Amino acid sequence: MASFLALYRGPSIASAELVAVSADPELIARFAGDLLERNGRAPGAEDPPREALADGRRRALQLLRDEAVETLPTGAEP
Repeated sequence: MASFLALYRGPSIASAELVAVSADPELIARFAGDLLERNGRAPGAEDPPREALADGRRRALQLLRDEAVETLPTGAEP
């Protein structure tokens, strides 16, 4: 499955325009890893359904990061 990152810019999401797209596995691995570091589990989450969604997103980021790292040349690090 292909993974890619897209960078948009604009005054709103609805009017934003595409600036760049990348399928570089090193960039994808770094981006997913950075998001995982910044979006740790919220302490004392009071809403189990929302926490389940957040857990799913974290797991998806972990899988995308790991998949991208596996495609990097030997010795390369994100």
